[in-house]
Amino acid sequence: MNLSFALKAVLTLAFVAIVAGAFMPWSELGAFKENGLDHNGIVTLVLGVAGIIGTVFGRRPRAVLISASSGLLCLLLGLIDYADVSSGSADVGSGLYLTLAGAVLATITAGALTFRILRKPEPAA
Repeated sequence: MNLSFALKAVLTLAFVAIVAGAFMPWSELGAFKENGLDHNGIVTLVLGVAGIIGTVFGRRPRAVLISASSGLLCLLLGLIDYADVSSGSADVGSGLYLTLAGAVLATITAGALTFRILRKPEPAA
């Protein structure tokens, strides 16, 4: 199996986790739960879908850079919401953890894929 194909498959799964996390609870206070769409989950949802489209249908290095940027922005937004929720009296929900895990995986995988695609080919002997 091609390494680039495997990296794209992992990257797609990471963005699917980000999209799924937007619909799950991000904060919980007793019986009250707020899903990601009540927070920055709308932005992470859009970025996750853009990352999936860029990863699956993108044929140029620019698409990989867009996916890497989407993953990094989702990570930053997730960390901001994590700090916001955890500083209050509410508990952090499973959706925010899933979004953060997907964003970390997307950022690392997109970075690896970016270096793989943009590296200079070795000279032929």
